[in-house]
Amino acid sequence: MQLPIAAELNIDRVVRGQQQFGSDLNLAIAVQRQMLPRNTKQLTTIRYAGLSAAARGIGGDYYDFLDLGPGTLGILLADVCGKGVAAALLMANLQASIRCECAHGFSGLSAMLQRVNARFYESTLPEQYATLFFGRYDDRTRRLDYVNCGQQPAMVMRGDRSMERLESTALPLGLVPDWAGEKNTVELRNGDMLCVCSDGVIEAGLESGCEFGEDGLISVMATNPDRDIEIEIARIAQAAYTYVPNGPTDDMTIAGVRAV
Repeated sequence: MQLPIAAELNIDRVVRGQQQFGSDLNLAIAVQRQMLPRNTKQLTTIRYAGLSAAARGIGGDYYDFLDLGPGTLGILLADVCGKGVAAALLMANLQASIRCECAHGFSGLSAMLQRVNARFYESTLPEQYATLFFGRYDDRTRRLDYVNCGQQPAMVMRGDRSMERLESTALPLGLVPDWAGEKNTVELRNGDMLCVCSDGVIEAGLESGCEFGEDGLISVMATNPDRDIEIEIARIAQAAYTYVPNGPTDDMTIAGVRAV
């Protein structure tokens, strides 16, 4: 049976719209990949790397390594609420604000994040927020000052295989206008490894009742711990992916540091 001309035209518009959306999505994926850190600085006492995979092609997770001045590095992992295009837009907003702050001179973790929170709060809906781990590493003292804004606890595996959890020290960004956070400090000694993951990694498999969890992360970190940091991060991601054989339902991001 031949369709009426109007129906054929409607189907044609739908097909063209789907094709345009697919093209736009592929472009957005490429743009978001370009926003990941490039040309990172070299330090003498640590090696570092990161990995991010969005559940819907683009998403609201990201990591960054920021030049904060001679011998200092910013280590960042953020997870914006939601998934897909909306989360990606919020992520771009947050990333631009943080990079702008760091480019104009770093004045301390809490003060910087207070300004970032104020802008993020003003530009988001009441239910939107971002969890975030931000650390400032000093190559000379080996000290990592950090603020954990509702992010999954960062894990530090010491050279003797003991573990330390860097718990949350502040509310997520964007929840309240008068945000305030507590800064903590940890020393990274030779052989230590720091790993920061988004909840998509830790909670991989949660929907099926068998999640990767902190125990899975610790198990991978403790196995062959002297490997290159990029290999370690890839191993963690691979282990988490085994819990989601049909593909992840949440964005998965990992940032890692190996002290040398």
